Amino acid sequence: MAVFRWSEIPNQPIDPDHSAATGRVFRGQRIEVARLTLPAGSEVRPHADPHEQVHSILAGRAGYRVGGEERVVGPGDVVLIGPHATRAAQILEDLEVVVFKDCLAPAARDERLPRQAFYNWDRMSADFITPGYSSAHGPTLTGARIEVSQMLLPTATEGKPHRHPNEQIQVVLQGEARAMIGGKEEIVDTAGGVLFPPDVEHGAKIIRDYLVLNCKDIIPGWSVYHARWEQ
Repeated sequence: MAVFRWSEIPNQPIDPDHSAATGRVFRGQRIEVARLTLPAGSEVRPHADPHEQVHSILAGRAGYRVGGEERVVGPGDVVLIGPHATRAAQILEDLEVVVFKDCLAPAARDERLPRQAFYNWDRMSADFITPGYSSAHGPTLTGARIEVSQMLLPTATEGKPHRHPNEQIQVVLQGEARAMIGGKEEIVDTAGGVLFPPDVEHGAKIIRDYLVLNCKDIIPGWSVYHARWEQ
């Protein structure tokens, strides 16, 4: 069962050549997630990465620059950083951020780049993501390689057993659920999150209102809006 708890993952420097960030990283085969902190007064020095990232700000403030766009971001803001996009930041207040990143082969420089870097979960359109088998409702941000949703599933609802070829990682922001993967069950809550492997049947029963950041790698024809379920 790929349930993870942040407290069980070593806290360590993250990319010390470019920033003072420290945090904990959980890796799948195709995507990874990190929960990072950066101290006020520090900076992220300009650099680019051949992988795509999505930063969801949990606490604090920072002045981000991505390509030619600049913005001060805070809680509820989300930043899409495409492959090879140059980024930098000035940390204005102690920053806590969840970062999703693809682990695929490095992107070619001509891979499609996002047209916009800065978003806010509350100002994005929200809908029922997969109403055929789940109560999940919220906005979705789609990049070139990964897509991330902020999803709420109410108490006593469920995600019916289903499968898809995407790898999927959820980070729990609120609530509690009983996750089921390949016939096994485990409780997942705000202590961490859960990884759903590709093509393995999985589902969830919601114990308390369940708010998550949900990331999938992009496979043509299989977004967060697509799945296959039998029950």
